[in-house]
Amino acid sequence: MQDHTLNKLIEQRKSKRGGARPGAGRKRKMEEHELIEKLTPMATVAFEKLKELIAKGDVKALQIFMSYYVGLPTQKIESKIEGNLNQVAVEVVRPNLEKVA
Repeated sequence: MQDHTLNKLIEQRKSKRGGARPGAGRKRKMEEHELIEKLTPMATVAFEKLKELIAKGDVKALQIFMSYYVGLPTQKIESKIEGNLNQVAVEVVRPNLEKVA
């Protein structure tokens, strides 16, 4: 099969991949700002309730307060990579275009 035909089929397959999906990605800045405006009037009530729970000795309320006030402790992540880079095998596979078309 000719390279021209192969390249054309590859481009057709690439064009069908991915794309925008509804609800995907980060919320718009305006949506975040609107949400903050809606929640702001309740902030004083929420902080008063948190203060009450901490005064009562609620451990979960104390954990929430400390995680925002002091910050979470740094977490150590270990990664171990094993392998031998000298034994790399590369295999070129071309699709059977006669079956696809």
